[in-house]
Amino acid sequence: MTDELALLRAADPVPGDDPRYADSRPLHHGAERALNQLLHRGRRARRTLVLRAEAAVCALAALLVLGFSYASATGLPGTG
Repeated sequence: MTDELALLRAADPVPGDDPRYADSRPLHHGAERALNQLLHRGRRARRTLVLRAEAAVCALAALLVLGFSYASATGLPGTG
Protein backbone atom coordinates (compact mmCIF):
# COMPACT_ATOMS: atom_id res chain seq x y z
CA MET A 1 0.00 0.00 0.00
CA THR A 2 2.79 2.44 0.76
CA ASP A 3 4.29 1.83 -2.68
CA GLU A 4 1.08 2.97 -4.37
CA LEU A 5 0.89 6.05 -2.16
CA ALA A 6 4.50 6.92 -2.89
CA LEU A 7 3.82 6.57 -6.63
CA LEU A 8 0.76 8.81 -6.37
CA ARG A 9 2.66 11.45 -4.42
CA ALA A 10 5.49 11.36 -6.95
CA ALA A 11 3.00 11.73 -9.82
CA ASP A 12 1.41 14.87 -8.32
CA PRO A 13 1.69 17.50 -11.08
CA VAL A 14 1.44 20.43 -8.63
CA PRO A 15 3.21 19.91 -5.32
CA GLY A 16 1.81 21.59 -2.24
CA ASP A 17 4.80 23.91 -1.82
CA ASP A 18 4.53 25.37 -5.34
CA PRO A 19 4.91 29.17 -5.03
CA ARG A 20 2.37 29.85 -7.77
CA TYR A 21 -0.44 28.58 -5.53
CA ALA A 22 0.79 29.95 -2.21
CA ASP A 23 -1.27 33.16 -2.26
CA SER A 24 -2.82 33.38 1.19
CA ARG A 25 -3.57 37.09 1.29
CA PRO A 26 -7.15 38.07 2.24
CA LEU A 27 -9.47 39.39 -0.44
CA HIS A 28 -9.91 43.13 -0.69
CA HIS A 29 -13.40 44.58 -0.19
CA GLY A 30 -14.38 44.72 -3.88
CA ALA A 31 -13.28 41.14 -4.56
CA GLU A 32 -15.08 39.84 -1.49
CA ARG A 33 -18.28 41.63 -2.51
CA ALA A 34 -18.05 40.25 -6.07
CA LEU A 35 -17.51 36.74 -4.71
CA ASN A 36 -20.56 37.04 -2.45
CA GLN A 37 -22.66 38.25 -5.39
CA LEU A 38 -21.56 35.28 -7.48
CA LEU A 39 -22.33 32.84 -4.69
CA HIS A 40 -25.76 34.22 -3.83
CA ARG A 41 -27.05 35.32 -7.24
CA GLY A 42 -28.29 31.82 -8.10
CA ARG A 43 -30.30 31.54 -4.90
CA ARG A 44 -32.00 34.87 -5.43
CA ALA A 45 -32.93 34.04 -9.02
CA ARG A 46 -34.23 30.61 -8.02
CA ARG A 47 -36.28 32.10 -5.18
CA THR A 48 -37.80 34.68 -7.54
CA LEU A 49 -38.68 31.97 -10.04
CA VAL A 50 -40.37 29.86 -7.36
CA LEU A 51 -42.37 32.82 -6.06
CA ARG A 52 -43.56 33.71 -9.56
CA ALA A 53 -44.56 30.11 -10.23
CA GLU A 54 -46.49 29.98 -6.95
CA ALA A 55 -48.28 33.24 -7.79
CA ALA A 56 -49.25 31.87 -11.22
CA VAL A 57 -50.61 28.66 -9.69
CA CYS A 58 -52.63 30.62 -7.11
CA ALA A 59 -54.07 32.90 -9.80
CA LEU A 60 -55.04 29.90 -11.94
CA ALA A 61 -56.66 28.18 -8.96
CA ALA A 62 -58.64 31.34 -8.14
CA LEU A 63 -59.85 31.61 -11.75
CA LEU A 64 -60.92 27.97 -11.76
CA VAL A 65 -62.79 28.32 -8.45
CA LEU A 66 -64.56 31.48 -9.61
CA GLY A 67 -65.39 29.92 -12.98
CA PHE A 68 -66.82 26.74 -11.51
CA SER A 69 -68.78 28.59 -8.84
CA TYR A 70 -70.26 30.90 -11.50
CA ALA A 71 -71.13 27.93 -13.72
CA SER A 72 -72.81 26.06 -10.87
CA ALA A 73 -74.74 29.15 -9.72
CA THR A 74 -76.13 30.01 -13.15
CA GLY A 75 -76.35 26.54 -14.59
CA LEU A 76 -74.60 25.49 -17.74
CA PRO A 77 -75.83 27.32 -20.83
CA GLY A 78 -77.91 25.26 -23.23
CA THR A 79 -78.91 22.60 -20.70
CA GLY A 80 -82.03 24.24 -19.80
